[in-house]
Amino acid sequence: MALLNGTRARWTWSLAAAFFLLVVAGCALIRALGPERRFAFSHARHVGEEKLDCIICHESAAVADDPGMPSPDTCQACHDELDAEKAPESQVATLFDAQQFRAAHASRIGAEPIFSHKQHVKADVACASCHDGIDDNRVVDASIAVDMARCTACHAERSLANACSTCHRELRADVAPANHAHDWIERHGRRALAHELATADSCSLCHAQASCADCHRIQAPKNHDGFFRLRGHGLFAAEDRASCAACHTPDSCAQCHEETRPLSHTGLFGGTRSQHCIACHFPLKAEGCATCHATTPSHELAVPKPAWHTPAMNCRQCHGVSAPLPHVDKGDDCNACHH
Repeated sequence: MALLNGTRARWTWSLAAAFFLLVVAGCALIRALGPERRFAFSHARHVGEEKLDCIICHESAAVADDPGMPSPDTCQACHDELDAEKAPESQVATLFDAQQFRAAHASRIGAEPIFSHKQHVKADVACASCHDGIDDNRVVDASIAVDMARCTACHAERSLANACSTCHRELRADVAPANHAHDWIERHGRRALAHELATADSCSLCHAQASCADCHRIQAPKNHDGFFRLRGHGLFAAEDRASCAACHTPDSCAQCHEETRPLSHTGLFGGTRSQHCIACHFPLKAEGCATCHATTPSHELAVPKPAWHTPAMNCRQCHGVSAPLPHVDKGDDCNACHH
């Protein structure tokens, strides 16, 4: 037996070692075959370490609505000497494509919003007020863009105009966005519950929380069919009770179930050791089994304990485990009925 156990232990360690080596080899292979990280522009190097002013690279920020992106000539003023001994893939020229900064699209505002860097510079708004954390940024990607929440918060703090028309040419609170067409009525619930962080997915921009309840009280959701009313709603409520609360108050559940017993409430519902009753029926209006089982035959005829059972015995050590228990165990003293 000892020999067998030793053999098993050696096999276990061998398999564990082989698995570890496979994981390490797999990680190395992924790194080897995966896309090589390209040379990227680092604001942390230029702003945080070199302390360069933003205006050096974004030359038109103080005189035009668009701040302007750095040009190859601007960068080469410093990098002709800095790149002399660098590999071609690490030179500043790789950041440009036909004289255009490759990552310019990451923070491009577009034609619809109304925004002027020139006006903000004239108002002595520091670059870091909008571009928070720019001195730690090491890759120009989508994270560098300024979101609308930062704009509206700043305008509110300075008591400036904050209406949609202040910053948008076409978007209005009284005009439905393009995605509010076709099957939007069916899809909007899933979108709202997703809690996406994108500004375009923020319902609260136009809708107050009360508007959800106002609408759904008039028009029930399409999933509120016969099956949902009889069976499905209980499962849904258990998963997402907050959605139900948009229209239904907790007392409405009690009012309905006082008149209509759930279809699941059949004999031995929940099992003999279940505490399912008090999950809904709490606090109880009275104590004892008759609180729920008003029509149950008298328990005065409860089966007596065998002569060798004493009141000091722990009934639950056997009954409901290895011995039968024909009724729900609600925690009462068994000796109260079984004399």
